[in-house]
Amino acid sequence: MADADWMKYKQIRGNGLPERIDFHGAGYRLEKHFKRDFYAATGLYRREEGKPTPAAPAQIVLKIYHTEPLGIIPLGWLGRRLCAREVHYYQIVDGIAGLSRCLDRFGASGYVREYVPGCNLREHRQTHQPDEAFYRSLKKQLAAIHERGVAHNDLSKPENILVREDGAPTIIDFQIAARFAWRLPLFKQIGRRIVRYLQSLDRYHLDKLHRRARPQDFSTAEMKAARNKGLVSWLHGVLLRRPYRTVRHFVMGRFLRVK
Repeated sequence: MADADWMKYKQIRGNGLPERIDFHGAGYRLEKHFKRDFYAATGLYRREEGKPTPAAPAQIVLKIYHTEPLGIIPLGWLGRRLCAREVHYYQIVDGIAGLSRCLDRFGASGYVREYVPGCNLREHRQTHQPDEAFYRSLKKQLAAIHERGVAHNDLSKPENILVREDGAPTIIDFQIAARFAWRLPLFKQIGRRIVRYLQSLDRYHLDKLHRRARPQDFSTAEMKAARNKGLVSWLHGVLLRRPYRTVRHFVMGRFLRVK
């Protein structure tokens, strides 16, 4: 199940997005839901009237993390923490060419980012075949993120890569990004090693997307190297990720599908 299919399922926690919001003195109305899951809801808003400005453009994307409890378990702190965390990473990578900018916080657990006209990579590949230059530009953008000391950690999902109308890529969604900036020497070294490993997984996932779409761009040696994701990642996939996805797909398909 692709993350792009989330709208086919019932929202099991949290309120929906507001139909209308005010942002930087301008009124916006909800135009389209992008995603709603256990943690957050994301949607596209269009300015109702007035001339667009850099601070209040014609269209914006609003992401609100849920703060509602799960039964008797209070989770307001989690929604606020996750929002602050993602905004923090957008601030770290601010200024990298091609990235969508975070425009501002919204309420206690939401933020607004620039809207990128286009579609995600999964949707794009249904009708188009990105060329080698696209993947080269995508890897350059990732390298710039890595230079800021950040690992994205979620590039196995083509939904987190947008294709602009001019064909250029944009990496989004820093919800589970990582950066270990510990000051104590021992922990600093450990943090650097962890980040370097996570960044290697980012590169592995981009290479996987690239080689599946355009194997002709890889030599035999490069193809072999691109398939090597390491023992730790393999164990994580076999012992955690695959069982989790199997259970999740069964539960959502059996009990949460919108009829």
